[in-house]
Amino acid sequence: MDATQASRWRRAAVQPVLDRYAAAEGVDAVMLGGSTARGDADRWSDVEIGVFWRRLPTTAERLAVPEAVEVQPGTAATEPVYDELYLGAPRPDGLLVEVAHLRTQTVEAMLDDVLAGNPDGPGMTLLKGLVDGRDVSGPHPEIVTGWQQRVATYPRELALAVVRRDGNIVKFWRLQMLVERDNPFLLAREFMRITNQLLNVLHALNGRYCGHVTAFKRLDALERDLPVAPARLADRLRAVFAEPAPDGARTLRELVEETYDLVERELPEVDVDLLRANFRSDRRPLDSPH
Repeated sequence: MDATQASRWRRAAVQPVLDRYAAAEGVDAVMLGGSTARGDADRWSDVEIGVFWRRLPTTAERLAVPEAVEVQPGTAATEPVYDELYLGAPRPDGLLVEVAHLRTQTVEAMLDDVLAGNPDGPGMTLLKGLVDGRDVSGPHPEIVTGWQQRVATYPRELALAVVRRDGNIVKFWRLQMLVERDNPFLLAREFMRITNQLLNVLHALNGRYCGHVTAFKRLDALERDLPVAPARLADRLRAVFAEPAPDGARTLRELVEETYDLVERELPEVDVDLLRANFRSDRRPLDSPH
């Protein structure tokens, strides 16, 4: 896929920032990530950068690198440490550049953890970023190249772990309860919860890393990226939220059931009967004590 115009000018705009980080003392490598790296950025897109250090930078070092841009320093208590830079104009109107600082050894440990089959924690988002990453620079770009080679094959054990975790969709009966209570706020939250779990399962079935819900921000790309999926996935997901609530719930139920069919075919090690039983479990409303 050719890069969009929005991606191309963002790459050019952020290149000086990449260069300054790459030249900073203590940096092993710098990588462009996100939609700008993938080439599908649009006019709303921010830019993501990963900076991999031999040791965590001080606040002064983080503030010194991006010259003439506004910096919102994060906290160094945990990794990644995040900064927000604004290019061209002050916040909120400039081009937002989100910078994630990690130690190289932290990335190594996170990769070991996820590739061993643990989908919990921030590691999945990191692996997704590495798959998308490009324009690697700095004194040791081979480090990032090695990581990208490691994550190129999605481990089957990881797929099994994701499907067993997110395929366990419970309390679907709550949708009927919230329809009867005329509570669209909580109903939308339940739709989001179930849809998020469903898409996590489909990404695992297709061997694609998926970090968080914002990975689903372009629904039309799902049918290209997820060949193993229910038919007309994007249109039906839109219908879940656009149709009257009972119809949306019915569409979502069908998508989940069809996804379980795919799990049975692609990952027979998973106990799909258990997943279906939990999904189909019901709660009878009580009109009287008898």
